[in-house]
Amino acid sequence: MMVVFDPGVEHRIMVCVTPQKSCKRLIDIGATRAKEEDGQFVVTYANTRQNLNKELKEQKILLKLFEYAKSLGGTVSILSGEKIYDTLTRFAKNNEVTHIIAGRSMRTDFEIKSHGEVINPLIKAAAQNGISVEVV
Repeated sequence: MMVVFDPGVEHRIMVCVTPQKSCKRLIDIGATRAKEEDGQFVVTYANTRQNLNKELKEQKILLKLFEYAKSLGGTVSILSGEKIYDTLTRFAKNNEVTHIIAGRSMRTDFEIKSHGEVINPLIKAAAQNGISVEVV
């Protein structure tokens, strides 16, 4: 996986987004934290390999989120893997991320049972790597 931060940056913030307009607030939080801590932020979107082709509406939303993040000085990374939380954790570890910002799941109980949970396993895996996670 590609390293996205300058080597001398101490505070590395990863913002996890999904194709929802409401994720703009997560980007705002990440950009603010990066500015306050003299750090950098990256906006990440992760998906499973089986679900790479999103419908056009979702692709447009993601594109707008990415453009917004870049306008605030962030970078963008699209990730793919079998388990979303593993993919995000691996990226965070490889890039020495210090803080992860993620939104609360909007999935139904049925969707969580069918596709698996992301937030709690991400929090657990990140904690094992010394990375704090903030769920907004």
